[in-house]
Amino acid sequence: MVNSHCVLFTKKARSGELFGPLGLLNGLETMKTHFSKTFVATPLILGCAFLAISPLAAQNAPKMATSPAPKVPAVDWKTPLSGEKRVAHVLNRMAFGPRPGEIAQIQKSGLDAWIASQLSPQKIADERVEAQIKKLALLRADSNTLRLAYEGDSGQVRRALEARMRAENGAARPNRLQNVGAAPQVAPQAQQRMQEVLNARQQQTLEEYEASGLLRGSSVQAIGELSSAKLVRATNSNRQLQEVLADFWSNHFNVDVRKGPVRAMKIADERDAIRPHLFGNFREMLGASAKSPAMLWYLDNYRSTAQITMPNGNKRGGLNENYARELMELHTLGVDGGYSQKDVTEVARAFTGWGIGNGAGARREARRNGRNRAQNTNANAQNTPARAANMLEFRFNAAAHDNGPKEILGVKLPANGGQKDGETVLDLLAAHPSTAKFIARKLCVRFIADEPPASAVNRVAKAFSDSNGDLPTVYRALFTSPEFGSVGAYRAKIKSPFEFAVSAARALGGQFSVADPANPRQRMWLVSIGSVSVGQNNRAQNLPRRPIAAEIANMGQPLWACSPPTGWSENSQTWVSSSALVARLNFALSLTSGKIGDIVLTQDTLRAAPLDDLARDLLGGDIAPATRAVVTQEIEKSPSDGAKIRALLLGSPEFQRR
Repeated sequence: MVNSHCVLFTKKARSGELFGPLGLLNGLETMKTHFSKTFVATPLILGCAFLAISPLAAQNAPKMATSPAPKVPAVDWKTPLSGEKRVAHVLNRMAFGPRPGEIAQIQKSGLDAWIASQLSPQKIADERVEAQIKKLALLRADSNTLRLAYEGDSGQVRRALEARMRAENGAARPNRLQNVGAAPQVAPQAQQRMQEVLNARQQQTLEEYEASGLLRGSSVQAIGELSSAKLVRATNSNRQLQEVLADFWSNHFNVDVRKGPVRAMKIADERDAIRPHLFGNFREMLGASAKSPAMLWYLDNYRSTAQITMPNGNKRGGLNENYARELMELHTLGVDGGYSQKDVTEVARAFTGWGIGNGAGARREARRNGRNRAQNTNANAQNTPARAANMLEFRFNAAAHDNGPKEILGVKLPANGGQKDGETVLDLLAAHPSTAKFIARKLCVRFIADEPPASAVNRVAKAFSDSNGDLPTVYRALFTSPEFGSVGAYRAKIKSPFEFAVSAARALGGQFSVADPANPRQRMWLVSIGSVSVGQNNRAQNLPRRPIAAEIANMGQPLWACSPPTGWSENSQTWVSSSALVARLNFALSLTSGKIGDIVLTQDTLRAAPLDDLARDLLGGDIAPATRAVVTQEIEKSPSDGAKIRALLLGSPEFQRR
């Protein structure tokens, strides 16, 4: 019922029936008649109002038949912001929103100094956050341990365990999440029967898994740890720009953890391919992504080989063009970057043989190392690097490479180039003018506006080309551009669900609390967080106090789980829908009522206060008359309910923007 009325209001708003201040207020009053006077009613009204005043509604407003439609005023990219608005704007773009008192603090110390410090995050103290992340041992696990964690949860080891249990005593199927201990050792009397039931690979995998000391559900836990690290850094860290950029680049080089072993590979992808290069060179990050097992599996390049004719005449192998196409369309040149289908095929040929390490020798060595640490505890096993040639590492297979000559974007590659063919392609793409423009525009869309001015894009693209892709140089050109700090950029973007949730927690002075996997109950909390990303959301939804990751997923953005290789769109209009706004407003209510289990708020934070003070703290003082009128009515009903009033302001149209 609630959602249907919200949809009705949205349709009227988009048709223009409620367009303009008077129509909006009338629509608000109409909506109120459809709701009982409950805690949720007013926030939902505000959420629907947001659609009525959004640019999307303005664009779709009908033209009047009796007079010409008023011209939309030109965006002011020249007038600079000043004072508190300038600081708030920067904190909503280069950070995940201001914390209480932060605007005044930065005004005192100087905004330019803050920006300069954010561009050198290694100089910013962040010991408390790093100490929390240090508890998350699976984030430091070697790739062989992560492989075993995935195999233990994805079927092979589970089937081996079931077979062993049937061989021993016909036991029922084990519950891999309730059993928080390592798999028990094989009883001697079942050994002969077990060998009859299991094939050689299952036996080998089972031995490695048992020796590792891993717990059931470890691969889901690992994603829970990865999400927790992302959230604690975004919410609590002083290195805010670093975390905003980590979010941007991880999305740029998107992989989906719901695709097979990418679940295990994403840990290393984020740790080794993305984060080390945030303030480095674009070509280095591009190369790290190209060799990331997560990317190689997600876009199927591990399957791409030269076609081989067998002695019997049968053909084996063949090209897979997925990675080649997305490398040019999404990672470098852009869809209009000037390449052809022939270029896609030639790039795919250049990357044949770029795959993931495997082979019996690596498995035997991994098994020997596993036996040597069989007595280790689970935590020790996770912290002990394997010396094996790990199964989830980049490996170039020369025998699978197409060694013929190639021509890409007019550049000829001689025959027998081997792995160098792929490296040459990466060099070519990273230095291409279309890449400079594509990356520049995408950064401007993220940090300036959904339709950024060409002047800003050209300036950032020039910095990219002139510096050969030096990312700090590119960032400086972006953040010092007049357009970035202009009136036209102020509140021009709608927050993504992740940005909204984190900024709401920060605005209330909240802290993200990282669960300790050494504690069995807290370990299960991490499993519930990971389950949201891997498609087992019901586990988190059934908890009385839910993880913030589950709330972000409810709003439409599960962490690490965007299916298309495009990643989440940087065009913020994609987040505008009635159902999404209902979820956002319900999140605001849950947050201020203490129903988010990993966000810690103090009671003092939620005390009653004058509306103008709260509007200044949460909205920078920018409270629209319609919002003020509705919130004032609620204050009159519950003047001492500070939590409720804050929830209404967090759900307001003004807070949805950055």
